[in-house]
This record gives sequence, C-alpha cells and structure tokens, in this order.
Amino acid sequence: MKSAAIDLSRHISLQIGALKLFEIWFYIPHNMKDVRFWVCIWTRIVLGIAVFVIPTGSQLIYAVRLIMSGNAEIQEVAGIINLVLTELLVSLRLLDLSLRRHLLSQLAEQLKSEEFQFHSPAQKRILEKAVESSRRLFWILLCSCSSDVLVHVVVVPALHNFQTLPLKMDLVYLDVDKESYFNYLCAYQILYKPMMLATFTALQTLPWATMTCAISQLDVLIYNLENIRDLVKTSVAEKQCTENEAFRDIFKDCVLHHCSIIRFVNTIQNVFGGQLSATLFLSTGILGTTAVQIFSIESPLKNLTEVIWVLAYLSIFICNLFIDCYFGNTITVKSMHVSTVIFSCPWIELPTTVKKNLVIFIAKTQRPLVITAAKLVPVSLETFTKVMNWTYKAFAVMNQMKN
Repeated sequence: MKSAAIDLSRHISLQIGALKLFEIWFYIPHNMKDVRFWVCIWTRIVLGIAVFVIPTGSQLIYAVRLIMSGNAEIQEVAGIINLVLTELLVSLRLLDLSLRRHLLSQLAEQLKSEEFQFHSPAQKRILEKAVESSRRLFWILLCSCSSDVLVHVVVVPALHNFQTLPLKMDLVYLDVDKESYFNYLCAYQILYKPMMLATFTALQTLPWATMTCAISQLDVLIYNLENIRDLVKTSVAEKQCTENEAFRDIFKDCVLHHCSIIRFVNTIQNVFGGQLSATLFLSTGILGTTAVQIFSIESPLKNLTEVIWVLAYLSIFICNLFIDCYFGNTITVKSMHVSTVIFSCPWIELPTTVKKNLVIFIAKTQRPLVITAAKLVPVSLETFTKVMNWTYKAFAVMNQMKN
C-alpha cells in the first residue's frame, strides 16, 4: 500500500498566502458581475497607489530636489537612493510576476504532477526536507526584514523623539514638516511598511522555493540512479518479472522524471527570469549606496543604532543575492552530475536496446540545466562574484564623489 503523497504546493503556499492577505494576489475569486469583484479592484488600486507609488515617488522627488539644491550630503542621498531602489525593485517584481501569472499557474500545476511524487521513505525524506527548507527561508527573511525595518522606521526616530519623519519625502503640495500633517505622515510611513515587507518577502522567496523543489527532484533522481540495483530487486519481487524488464521500467520512470524536471526548470526560467535580472542589476546600486551610507556615518560609536540597522540592511541584500545564485548554481551542478551517475549504473549485461537508450539518455543529461537572468546572465556563484565586483566599483565611484 502506497503511503500518502507529499503536498509539494507547500513550497509556495506561504508566499501566495502573504499576497492574498494584502489583497494583491493576481486572481480575483469573484465574477465581474459581483460587487465584490469591483471592491477588490478598487482596493488594489488604492493599495497600489498608497504603498507602491506615493512612497517611492515622493522619496525620489526629495532626492532629486536635494541634489539640485547643491547642499546634499552623500550619506543622506545614498540612504534615500537605496530605499528608493529597494521599493522600486519590489514594484517591478510584482508587476513582472502579474504579467506572467499564467506561467506561475503552470508552475503551481507542475508541483502537483505525478512524476514528482515518490513513496519510499528515503525519497520522501528528501522531498519533505526541501519543503521545510523553503518555508523556513520565508520566515527567516520575513523576521530579518521586519526587525531591520522596525529599527529604521520606529526605533531610530524614537531615539530622536520623532522630531523628523522616519523617511524623507517630498509630497510637492503638502509641507511634510507642518505640524497639522506631521503626525499623520509619520503614522502613514510606519503603516505602509508591513505590506511592502510582506510583498518583498513573498516575491524574494518564490524563486527560492521553486528552485529548492527542483534541487530536491534532482536529488531524488540521483538517488534512484545510484540505488537502481536495489530498486530493480524490489521491483522483481513485487511484479514477478525478470531483472531486465524491471530495469527497463525503472529506467523509463527516470527518463520521464528527468523530462519533468527539465520542463519545471524551464518554467522557473520563464516565470522568474525577468525578476532575477532586475535583482542582479538593482542590487549593485543598492549595495553600493548602502556601503557609502555606512562609511559616511559621522561618529559611528555615537550613532551605533543607525550603524547596526544599515549593516543589517546590507547583510540581508548580500544574503538574498547569494541565495539566488547559490540555488541556480546547485541546479546546474546537480544536473551535470546525473550523466555520471547513469554511467555508473550496471549496464554491461543489459540488452543492446536498453544500452542504446542509456547512451541517448547520457548524451541528453550532459546538457546542464542553467537558469539565466533574462536569458543573458547565468544565475551562478560566478555571477555573484561579478555582481559584488560591480558593487565595489559603484561604491568606489560614489565614495570618490564624497571626497
């Protein structure tokens, strides 16, 4: 009797739940003739303007006017720019994913495919461990970002008795320093952040979750090929067939499983390729401006709280970029290892037909699975080192401007 299947949709359930919580999930579960449909539409428009347009736009206007005034300090400008780039990155990723929502639905359906379900204890342990890792990454990133933003938006301003707004904004027609507006704007800047944080975490960890799933499927495929002798013996005992017939059936399942993995990785590429490219390019500016901000803080020992939150902010973005590249690199490495494992199978005494199929399969698996950013740059550890190099160059240029 087969054991219960593992629900692989749990890889992405937290991310989808976070987007649904703030009413920005890409599908509305109501008919157009239903009043609730239009309530959802207007809610999304209002939230979109209040969370993704006004804060980013007003901070950008403030930065431009500050630079044009000629009285700008590099530390302040760098701090505003990295926040603007971060919020812009979230908005772009959300827009990109909404345009590719049909591909995201395909990805969710592929998680439920029969080829991804296995029932032996060892195989299920691999899959369950991957699901737990995906969900753990979501909570770790959410808690890390929440703590950092809490310090930036609440703790640091509180230490100065909220004499200034947590974020530098220019609302054009409103004087943000006017007492009648100040308290409302301060509350607004604090209240819009939870939605921005949840959206950032969901969009950042969605690619991680799907890549973790792909890695676990490659691990299961490698496990099956490495233990094919034992699987053949078990199949012979269960089906009362010859070893060659059992090997042929198991080999066929491995080929179908590999094809499903290729299809899944290609869908990941189609869904998240644009987001990964935006992350790579904008992260260079974010990391560079954050580094400038750190080195521009006067009397670091007296402003220890500010130093800590900026360092935490920098660390979070470096870790995010590293995890993107690490998972992409792992998929490539494991996919290349499959051909070696196939060659190690006991193929010498097999029929000629099966041997020919093995050779074809080996040739097919020698082509690595590579996730690329906009089909231009491979998402790998080598790319991570290049991005960090670009970041250092950007930091050097901005630091030279400061001097």
